[in-house]
Amino acid sequence: MSQPDFRTPLAILFREVYEGKHIDKDYTLFVQGGKGIFNTLEQVTAEQASKKPSAECSSIFAHLNHARHYLSLFMAGVRGEEVDLDWDATWAKQTCTEEEWAHLAKDMRREYEETYEYIQNGDLSKDEDLPMYALGELAHAAFHLGAVRSIMKIV
Repeated sequence: MSQPDFRTPLAILFREVYEGKHIDKDYTLFVQGGKGIFNTLEQVTAEQASKKPSAECSSIFAHLNHARHYLSLFMAGVRGEEVDLDWDATWAKQTCTEEEWAHLAKDMRREYEETYEYIQNGDLSKDEDLPMYALGELAHAAFHLGAVRSIMKIV
């Protein structure tokens, strides 16, 4: 079975949501301001990441911890591993230390790189749901990037 023809556009958009504007481009396709998740992580301290904008809203740390968990599910599924779908648990921790914040950034980078490599070179046709999950991951990451940017303006 041939690879889906959306692999290249998906990889470009996936890269952009995490890494922001490509060094060789003077534009982005959808990430306003050229900053992706990793650029945003670098601009926020653990103290800022731990602040909730209101009692009903989650912190930046919780948003990105949840997004990192969701990102990890894609490759776990590719590998055929059991996945933990306890969404409430991914939102439970709202605050972090500097060490936990750095650890989150490192883990998210590792999960991203593995997923990005698979999107570019893996067999997305090996499971009929993989293309949908990959597109879902892109949309999910974009949503949380937007949420984090909004919270940054408040905290």
